[in-house]
Order: sequence, then structure tokens, then C-alpha cells
Amino acid sequence: MTVTTVSIRLALKKIAEITCGIAPSVIHVQAIGDPTRRVYAASIPWEYRAEIHSYLAQHLAISVQKNALILSSEQAEAVVNLAMRHLEDQATGL
Repeated sequence: MTVTTVSIRLALKKIAEITCGIAPSVIHVQAIGDPTRRVYAASIPWEYRAEIHSYLAQHLAISVQKNALILSSEQAEAVVNLAMRHLEDQATGL
């Protein structure tokens, strides 16, 4: 699966909706580095940050340092897949 800043942003919004009951209007995601060693930096509003970070730690063992969420390409793909699985479970009524 190709991961983009948009897919990461939408996944993080979905995770915020799951954990907080509402999604933030803005989450900024920036791709850093060349395509072979890309990392993604996400800026999550403080009102949602603790819940999203806790959810990612629980479900993907992603630990977050400080305020910025920095994801490797593999971690970003895992975040998108996690949100997609939740959407699929909702669609099938699980």
C-alpha cells in the first residue's frame, strides 16, 4: 500500500474519532526525506494528542516522544492499516 500524507492524516482523524468521539478539523502531516527513507511528522492538536498517542502505543507499540508524532514509513503504513481495519469492522458490523 502506498502511504501518503493525506492517508496518514485521515487515519489519525479516524483514530481521534475512535478515542475522543470527535475528529479534529486539522492535523498537519509532513513527509521528510527521500522516498527510500521517508519519515512522516504529524502535528496533532493538544486536545487529542494524549488519547491518540495512547491508542497507537496500545495497538501498534508506537512510542511517542514529546509533542510531535514521528513515524517511519512502516509505522505510517501500520497506522493507516489500523484505521482501515476499524472502518472495515464498522462496515461489517463487528
